[in-house]
Amino acid sequence: MNIVLSGTLQKFAQYQREHSIDAWTIQEGLDHLVKAHPALGNALFDGAGELRRAHLVFLNGDQVTSDRFSERVGERDEIEILTAIAGG
Repeated sequence: MNIVLSGTLQKFAQYQREHSIDAWTIQEGLDHLVKAHPALGNALFDGAGELRRAHLVFLNGDQVTSDRFSERVGERDEIEILTAIAGG
C-alpha cells in the first residue's frame, strides 16, 4: 500500500510525503510506518493507542474510521492521512 501524509505530519517522517508499505491492513500499515518513524507515533496516536481526533484517514479517497483499520487492503491501495486545521 501507499501511505500519503499531510504536510503537518511529514515533519515527523523526515518530510517524506509518500511511503510504500508492505502490509495487509490499514492498522498494519500504520504500525509499520510508525516503526520506521517513531516520532510519528506520538503525533498520530494518543496514550491509549487510538488515532487522535485531529486526523482523518482515507482509503482510496473514502474516509474510514478506526473500526475499519483491520480490513484487508491491497498493494495498490492508497491510505491518506490528513490533519484537520482548527483555529479561530
